[in-house]
Amino acid sequence: MAVKVDGVEITEQEIQAEIEALRPEYVEYVRQQGGEPSDEQVREWAVENLIEGLLLRHEAIKTQPVPNEERVRKELESADYSAFPEEQRSEQARVNLQQRRLVREIRKAVKPPADEEARAFYAANPGMFVAAEGLRLSHICRWVDPATRAEAFLDLLRIKSEIEQGRISWIEAVQAYSDTVERDSGMFATVTRGDLPKAAEEALFALAPGALSDVIELDTQTLHLFKLLVKLEPQQMPYEAVEANLKSSLFEQACQDALNARLDLLKAAAAIEGWLPSEPTAAQ
Repeated sequence: MAVKVDGVEITEQEIQAEIEALRPEYVEYVRQQGGEPSDEQVREWAVENLIEGLLLRHEAIKTQPVPNEERVRKELESADYSAFPEEQRSEQARVNLQQRRLVREIRKAVKPPADEEARAFYAANPGMFVAAEGLRLSHICRWVDPATRAEAFLDLLRIKSEIEQGRISWIEAVQAYSDTVERDSGMFATVTRGDLPKAAEEALFALAPGALSDVIELDTQTLHLFKLLVKLEPQQMPYEAVEANLKSSLFEQACQDALNARLDLLKAAAAIEGWLPSEPTAAQ
């Protein structure tokens, strides 16, 4: 059965295109929640997205002033409308401007979170504000290709042996042998869980401070010898360190909630055919 919103049909072609656009994000989200993706559910989500988009478009046309030709021209110059037939581009740009104005109007009505609200959220969710376990590393990096990889691998093993025997210091080895020392002074970016390939991560997190790694390949172009400088233990971040980001996140969530509430009202008032949501709209 065709899906219609206030008499306007959403085509199967539009639904399939939305399903394919939504699928990667949908699959990732469902698996993060411990569920199993299904074609039926992703279709329902895609159809609901299209319904909400159509309702928001209609609401914007109905409630927002029509942009003048100059604003439409600037919109066409600043955004890519090549996917639309030429005769539809101006109208699409005009409606997009109206939709953005409607969303700004909804956001403007949302109050920023008070300090008390942010502090209460912080206190109720301490696990969300823990700095992850991390490693501060120094490294000797060698650029390689298939022809030079084996020789560079053996050379790094030799360098490691010389350091462990006390024949050369780590700093001297970095300065003498690292191909990236002029760029990074031998310092590697702080590493947390999930930053590196699994095998490299396990090897590095198993090191004790001051220890040297085996030769590690992070990609096809580099080999590394690492020294663990400091192991950073997980620690609770103080409220002051997360306050700005927390308030921003709470505000964005409140804006999304306000938009969702508006969409729920629009769906409840609309005549929607061919769609059975988990919680049917009042019109159904």
